[in-house]
Amino acid sequence: MMFPDKNRMVRQANILLVMLGITPAVYIVIATIVVFGRPGLARNPEIILPVLLGLIAVSVVNIGVLAFTQTNQRFLEKMVKTNPVGGTYLVLSTGAILSEALALYGLVVTLLSGSIIYAVGFSLASLGKSHLGER
Repeated sequence: MMFPDKNRMVRQANILLVMLGITPAVYIVIATIVVFGRPGLARNPEIILPVLLGLIAVSVVNIGVLAFTQTNQRFLEKMVKTNPVGGTYLVLSTGAILSEALALYGLVVTLLSGSIIYAVGFSLASLGKSHLGER
C-alpha cells in the first residue's frame, strides 16, 4: 500500500498542485533572465525548428496520455479499485508530471531560441491541460 495515511496523501497532493501552479512562472522568469536582450543559447539557429517540432510531437503524445488517464472511466476505476487513496494519488501525480513536462519543453525551446514566447505558450498549455480531468 503506497499511502496508508490519507492525510499524508492529501498533503503531498496539495504540494504537487502548488508546484504545478508555480513552476511555469519560474520557468518564464528563468528564461527571461537568461535570454532577455540576447540571442538564444543554440550555437546553430537551424536546430531550433527541429527541436520545436519534436517537442510539439512529444507534447501531443503527453496530452493524449493525460486525457486518457484523467477522463477514461475504466482506467480510473481500475486505479482506485484496490487502493482508493493510492490510486487517486497516482492519477493526480501522473497528470501533474505530464503538465510539468510540457512547461519544461517550453523552457528548453526558449533557452535555445532566445524568444520568450515559447516558454509562455508551453506554460499556458501546461496550465490549461492540468485542468483536463476537472468537472
